[in-house]
Amino acid sequence: MPTDPYAFTPGYYDLFRAKDGDRALPSVAFFADLTPPGAAALEIGPGTGRITLAVAERAASVVCLERSTTMRAVLVAKLAERPDLWDRVTVLPGSAPSFELGRAFGYVYLAGVLEHVPPADRPVLFAAIAAHLEPGGVCAMDMVMRQPALDMPERVVDEAVLGECRYTLAAAARALGPDLSELRMTYRTYHQGELVGTEVVERRHNMHRPEPVLKDLADAGLHPVEGDGLAQASHDPADPGAVVVRKAAS
Repeated sequence: MPTDPYAFTPGYYDLFRAKDGDRALPSVAFFADLTPPGAAALEIGPGTGRITLAVAERAASVVCLERSTTMRAVLVAKLAERPDLWDRVTVLPGSAPSFELGRAFGYVYLAGVLEHVPPADRPVLFAAIAAHLEPGGVCAMDMVMRQPALDMPERVVDEAVLGECRYTLAAAARALGPDLSELRMTYRTYHQGELVGTEVVERRHNMHRPEPVLKDLADAGLHPVEGDGLAQASHDPADPGAVVVRKAAS
């Protein structure tokens, strides 16, 4: 199996989300709308840049840290079509939980990233984020949920059609504990109804609960922007999903 879980999946990733339009998660609008106009932004785990481009249209600059070589290549290819953003977006190799850029930002965000971070690594990650936030700066993240660890037999969770080909994504999960699952993602390609390609990725999925997340954030000096810090990151009003916090102004 590839050590990079996204070695061959970026095309599928964008295809399935394009099919879902504005309903696709992570929510582009949620993270883009939080961007302080004219701020310097840091995105941890931009993937193919779905959110990056929208944030870059509002921010003065965006620095992206992405561990996947393939994802970085797709993001750079998208930027190649947006010369108006060339002087605003910097794409670097890097990943959570530990990083050092030697500068501070007004906005730091992680979209669809926490599942890759073991809960034990949260304090290191949040300390690094706090160190890179300007006083008064905002940090947003999603995938903070109360649902039990994923555990399900394989089932098709998404599909899309391009020309004569139909692409499907089947997912299976095995709970290894209350906050950890092993995922198996199977991408299948059908041409005129015949299976012509199968690609499989296996990886771990970490769950992060609101209360310990908020405690670890507070320990790092990051506190809710308002209320309890929980916010909707999807169109489902019953799913808090996200946390929005701020570093003290002084």
